[in-house]
Amino acid sequence: MKLAAKLILIFMVGVLGIVALFSWQTFKQQREWSQQSYEESAVDLVNALKPTIEQAYRDGGTVRIQQAIEVARRTTSGPAMRWIDPEKPDDVQQIPGVRPTDTETLTRSISSISISDNDGNAKQLTYVPLTLAGEVPGTVEVATPLMDSEANIHRSFQASVLLLIGVTLLSGFVIYWGGLKLIASPLRKLMKQVEKIGEGEFGQPPAITSNDEFGQLAFAISEMSRRLEQQRTTIETEKETRQQTQQQLRHIDRLGTVGTLAAGVAHELGTPLNVVSGRAGLISSGQLSAEEVSSSAQAIQKEVERMTAIIRQLLDFARRTGTEHASINLIQLAQKTCELMQPLAKKAHVNLIVDANENLPVTTVGDTGQIQQVITNLISNAIQAIPDGGKILIKVHSEEIQPPAIIESEQNRFSCLEVIDTGTGMTDTETEHVFEPFYTTKDVGEGTGLGLSIAYGIVREHGGWIDVASKKDQGTTFRVWLPLDNQKDLQ
Repeated sequence: MKLAAKLILIFMVGVLGIVALFSWQTFKQQREWSQQSYEESAVDLVNALKPTIEQAYRDGGTVRIQQAIEVARRTTSGPAMRWIDPEKPDDVQQIPGVRPTDTETLTRSISSISISDNDGNAKQLTYVPLTLAGEVPGTVEVATPLMDSEANIHRSFQASVLLLIGVTLLSGFVIYWGGLKLIASPLRKLMKQVEKIGEGEFGQPPAITSNDEFGQLAFAISEMSRRLEQQRTTIETEKETRQQTQQQLRHIDRLGTVGTLAAGVAHELGTPLNVVSGRAGLISSGQLSAEEVSSSAQAIQKEVERMTAIIRQLLDFARRTGTEHASINLIQLAQKTCELMQPLAKKAHVNLIVDANENLPVTTVGDTGQIQQVITNLISNAIQAIPDGGKILIKVHSEEIQPPAIIESEQNRFSCLEVIDTGTGMTDTETEHVFEPFYTTKDVGEGTGLGLSIAYGIVREHGGWIDVASKKDQGTTFRVWLPLDNQKDLQ
């Protein structure tokens, strides 16, 4: 039930209760007034007959009193009367509910009762004791019909009922109209405004401009909406700033990796440049046959294409990437990244191996450049963890696994990219802090401590996570878990 209807119902019950109580009190007072009026009339009648009764008592005692009362009743048009002698209990009318002790009391003081005969006619019996010659020989009973009184009471009751109905209808109409206009309508406007705010439509003006409590509530809601709008704007601005900062940090980290790769690339370019230089020298000497010139030219072209591919890979990696997500073949991306990292790995006497079944492609959805940056950071760290040379194994596969609590996903099958090295490994304490920004176990100048934290942030933004297992002097394994591309899996 709505609030306005509840308030109307409560008010209606209160009004009906008050009107009913007032009507009952009026009915009771009218009945008592009628009874008192009949008593006074009875006393006046007896007092008017008192001289006659006194004369009859002096002439013949109580017997003559009864005769005098009967004569007076026949000669007047007043109510019925009779003499009641206390020495004759049979004279007292048998009244239902009246005990003998009560009957004795009736003969000593003015009293009255209301009874109904067998025909249903109501009457009031008033008992007026008479004092004659210093004693009370008996009581005069005056029987007054209550037909007029009952009719008056009945009419009063009908009037009360009609008044009650009229007040109910009028109050109901006024309260219903007032409840709709003053309570239901403003509440409906406030509820609609709150629903809009709940749907994100902040900056709402006051829905009500009245000066009552509803107007104050509407102003408070509007003020709350305005503050929410300001907070949302602040949050969006800070979020945009944070994203820009992250992009800048990731690009800086990428450029740092490019710088690290530059040395390896320079070493990688040395061999083809020597080939190009030697072949070019032979051609320029003019001592080669036509076939040898052609062979040397093809060799030069091959080495130039090789150098161009190396430089293109480096430039592609260094380029600032966008944020568009697409389906990514993790096996191909791992192979491409390993080719890029080969010069650096060779320089460190590290053998890079990709272990994956190309017939079972493992795909995910994300930003190719960011995912490649994750793989690059992990391989770069692994190379640095193998100072005396060794092996880095990159495995790509999919696996069923229960994601950690921080991952809100209904899937239980994820793509997994493992980077396994045979390096120096880490202690348990180092492993706990390995993803914290600016935390590094490298020597000063060899790392910023941002590579793994950036990789962790990128993977989390793609709905995945990274875990690490390491033992001191036994190597480290990083596992990157990413959601599978369901559309690719369905194909």
